Amino acid sequence: MRYDNLNHFLDSAVSANPAGHIVVVDQMLLDDLLTRPFDYVKAADVGCLAFAYRKESSARFLFEHWDRAKYGDIGYLPMNVAPDAWRAILRLLMHEELHLPSFVADCVPLARAGVVQDAHQETATPSGQSGKMPLYAKLTKREKEVLRLVAQGKSNKTIAASLGITEHTVKLHMHNMSGKIGVSNRTAAAHFYFEVAPKDVRHTY
Repeated sequence: MRYDNLNHFLDSAVSANPAGHIVVVDQMLLDDLLTRPFDYVKAADVGCLAFAYRKESSARFLFEHWDRAKYGDIGYLPMNVAPDAWRAILRLLMHEELHLPSFVADCVPLARAGVVQDAHQETATPSGQSGKMPLYAKLTKREKEVLRLVAQGKSNKTIAASLGITEHTVKLHMHNMSGKIGVSNRTAAAHFYFEVAPKDVRHTY
């Protein structure tokens, strides 16, 4: 179903039962999306929020200005790909496998500069460890899987092959994961994992 703007969608019956649906925002609404992001996140609720773009500049601009720590993740839906690829990306969005365009993924740092600190800078005390558990709990199932493989020293290529996803998707998961747990490199991520992950899953392959 297509709506001219967010207000028309919110007035519809579909917005009252959002489970499982995808709210796709056209690039023409980019300014409105960034002006009131919380309204769009609320509209998606337990569904998925995605940005449909035709110009790379629009997707890159959104990625640079979307506050993932505050508003959560957003998917990217290219409108200039083959129908089969388009449907595949939609299926990914339905299963929390957010598609990140390669031209954006190649520029993704492991974490935002100046915002996070290395895990080894923290004192490994019981209280510090307990304080990290809520951070670990915030990770999605896939982010925990990526973190586990990072802690095992796996490369992005190996992680992608193990989980059946692309390297670009691995980079996106790592970016989101590192921001949530507050680390700036793979070593710090591994230290974090071995401090908080359940012992029975640390060495499973």
